[in-house]
Amino acid sequence: MPDLDFDGDDLIDVEQARAALGMRLRELRMSRSAGRLTGAEMARRLGWPHPKVSKLETGKQTATPEDLYAWAVASDQPDADPDLQARLRGLESRVRSWRRQLASGHRAVQEAISAEHARTQTFRIWKNCLVAGDHLISRVRRELRADTP
Repeated sequence: MPDLDFDGDDLIDVEQARAALGMRLRELRMSRSAGRLTGAEMARRLGWPHPKVSKLETGKQTATPEDLYAWAVASDQPDADPDLQARLRGLESRVRSWRRQLASGHRAVQEAISAEHARTQTFRIWKNCLVAGDHLISRVRRELRADTP
């Protein structure tokens, strides 16, 4: 098995970094000194389709350096561009790291996760449950106790 510096949170880190960048873009759009812009107004200013604005703000799409510069200018805050570019570089670095880990295929990453899983002594699992009425509470408690080892 290849030697991996695997952190099971790597992919989550990428997603969180993309979402954080999106939140920052939304903050810029909403905190203009001349007043807030709606997503549709921002899209119109940028000449983009409205879904692109939404996808960037929710982290579903990764911005390009050009997108970030245009966003900073369109939100009347061009001085925010260096920070946005730095965030994007950090995100791209995480993506490159994740891709390097997957370069030889998913098997090595899955084996690393499996090894961590095998070393785990205790699993904590949350089971969300809605009890529809007071008369069901005792029955649900009995069933839950029966499921407990």
